[in-house]
Amino acid sequence: MALQLIDLNEDVEYIDIDASKVPYSFTIKLTDRTFHFTVKYNDIGGFYTIDLLDVNQNVLAFGEIVRYGRPLFNVVEDERFPIPVIIPLCITGSGVSEVTRANFGKDVKLYLYERAVE
Repeated sequence: MALQLIDLNEDVEYIDIDASKVPYSFTIKLTDRTFHFTVKYNDIGGFYTIDLLDVNQNVLAFGEIVRYGRPLFNVVEDERFPIPVIIPLCITGSGVSEVTRANFGKDVKLYLYERAVE
């Protein structure tokens, strides 16, 4: 699957995460649908997770681990999931290779990529 970074007026689109607020929830509109995200941190494992719910509060994904460079919610996809592919990345070229407390929401952001039409 080829991915194209969503580019509007040369601004890179991403979901803004405020790691200092974790755990917290927010609602966001992606393409034509609204979703509810809950961002948490697992102290024992040392990683972030995201719960994804639809606008009616139906759980689509629970405890999805945020892994650097790997699309979120990629295990099970259907028409209920967000249209853009969401990938945690650092595009500043600072040699980041994992999501940490120090970089999540700062250098590492949840970038939105268009799905390739086949």
